[in-house]
Amino acid sequence: MLVKTGRLLTSCGLLLCSLQGHASETIQLVFQQPLQDKTLESIAVEIGGYDVTPFIERTEDGVSVSLDSGLEAGTYQAYVLAFYSDGEIQTLTESQVTILAPSSTTEWSVNSTLSTQVRVAEDDNTDYRSVDHRQTNGALSADSDHRDGSLHTSARVQAVYDSLHQGHSPDSEWQLADYQASIAHEGESGSAGMSVGSYTHPNEDLLFSGYQRRGVNLYANNDEQTLKASVFGTASETTNSTEDDLFWPEKQNNQTLGGTLAVSPLADDPERLTLTTSYVDGKGRSTGSGFTVLDDESIYGGHSWGITLDSIWLNRSLWLHWQKAQSSFDSDGLDYGDGALDDDADKWLVQLNSGPDLPAFGVDQWQLSAQRQRVGERFYSIANLGLPGDLDTHQLALYASKGGLSLNAEGQHQQNNIEDHADRATLTVRYFGLDLNYTPSVDLESGLWRHIGSPTYTAYYHVTRNNQPRSDVLLSGVDVDNTQHEYSLGANFSHQTWSWGVSYALVKTDDRSDPVEQNAVEIYTPVGDTENHLTSLQLSWFPNERLTLSPTIQWNRYKELENDNEYTTLNTGIDSQYAFIPNKLLMNVNYFYGRYDNQYGDPNNLDTRQDNHTGNLQLTWKAVEAKDLRPGMDWFLKGNYGRQDDTIDANDYESWQVRLGFSLYWAGNNEG
Repeated sequence: MLVKTGRLLTSCGLLLCSLQGHASETIQLVFQQPLQDKTLESIAVEIGGYDVTPFIERTEDGVSVSLDSGLEAGTYQAYVLAFYSDGEIQTLTESQVTILAPSSTTEWSVNSTLSTQVRVAEDDNTDYRSVDHRQTNGALSADSDHRDGSLHTSARVQAVYDSLHQGHSPDSEWQLADYQASIAHEGESGSAGMSVGSYTHPNEDLLFSGYQRRGVNLYANNDEQTLKASVFGTASETTNSTEDDLFWPEKQNNQTLGGTLAVSPLADDPERLTLTTSYVDGKGRSTGSGFTVLDDESIYGGHSWGITLDSIWLNRSLWLHWQKAQSSFDSDGLDYGDGALDDDADKWLVQLNSGPDLPAFGVDQWQLSAQRQRVGERFYSIANLGLPGDLDTHQLALYASKGGLSLNAEGQHQQNNIEDHADRATLTVRYFGLDLNYTPSVDLESGLWRHIGSPTYTAYYHVTRNNQPRSDVLLSGVDVDNTQHEYSLGANFSHQTWSWGVSYALVKTDDRSDPVEQNAVEIYTPVGDTENHLTSLQLSWFPNERLTLSPTIQWNRYKELENDNEYTTLNTGIDSQYAFIPNKLLMNVNYFYGRYDNQYGDPNNLDTRQDNHTGNLQLTWKAVEAKDLRPGMDWFLKGNYGRQDDTIDANDYESWQVRLGFSLYWAGNNEG
């Protein structure tokens, strides 16, 4: 219920924030007149839980509420209260107010940059003739959203330009990282729409995982979200090139079609049961685990389908999940071998978590899950080629937190050769991991913490056991019998003007495998026991608005204990920023040094060492500040230096260059 003026400013602030960007509204409220025999102190109005008294005007039969920004579309409860001098509060009216959606709204935003630089100086020892002395880079990000009644249209694009094609595949100046145009009808009974361009499938299961491609998607669902359907057609291969098909590939060997239908038949409790069916069919050049790869031009493909049941109970504290999938897929090339082969996969999951219907057991939150996943040797999906086949996995996981302490524990058992073929080696992997994270609540104004900062501590222990029966060594050509232990401790501290952290990790491998011989020839030689020590220290210091320093050091020593080979890596560096004139003249400097030492226990092998030095400096003059429709402009001068010293002189080099350039950038948006 409404309170008096003590919360007025807070309520108004919340109201204005929630209404930002929408058309203004005027609301008329009619009520009975206040009691005439009492002294009236004030009248207050509440709509939808917000105190809107500052926006009212008295009328003959009530009040008029004029808001600078309108309420979101919907139905709200409205109250008008009279406060009398004797402390009595009278409800003058209690009614519902319905706000209709505005007829039309449009929002858009654009962010763009363009940079050109020219090499003005260079060392004499490096051949730069194959590299253009001029380079231009650009990026464009734009999106728009328009609503007109039940019609909803949107579009977005992210494009990158590089005149030297650096990192672009296929080789082209322009890359189209993301783009989409969509149109939808959103009514009271549901919504339906279509999108073209970048498509991301929402499912993460046996058929789909991280599936993002160019294509077309059609979808429809009812208002209660108890019926959802979608069909899509996409390219089978991923690409960012502007030269490839933008919406639908012309070549049939690069086409994928699919669809998903989800039904929740229990209208009173839709989450109690959801049935989802999915289908996908496609061809492409991408390969997966277990493929027979002949060449880069071979085409693979087939179709896969699956059915999923989800059931949620106990106020979302219990989740039951089951999925069954089958496929008919040609994994050795459409024009070669056996043709399409059938197989299946299945998965079940039971997850419990703390909530209203389950006790907390003395912690703030907890979650316990158990699952099993079995994937057949020949099961494939064109939309999830990364899924390993011929594998049976059991997993148990626990998460719990209390205060600043959190715990993650996981146990896993994996085994291949699930059909127990006599001519195939069987590998068993057992894993256990325990991760701890602790962030205590401390007073940064007193004691030790005022000097070292607010802490966060981390620790973990992971152990993995890999085992293969000795009788299978000739089937696989290797002997597998090892255990890997991983230990780690870390601490990070943050303060107002700096942060720093240190971590140490040790990975020990106990290798019990034996050499394998075939026809008196040793075909497998064990590496033996190993140790790997990893230590890192990083610091960020920003003593004032002008200066930032970020030094780092990382040290790694990997040792093969049996043959006394040792490989040591040291990486150090510092990154700094300094503003000679804040927001006007800026400098960025970084330097990194890497040393790589290889020492061998066998005196017949020559020890090696390599030292790498890299440095970069950039001065930036912010000549024009971006404002409204006027773009911003920066001039910059930057230099790069690199040197490598190696015990093998043929690998030594030293190079440097200086570049001069400018950047143009502009950002704009419109809401409402």
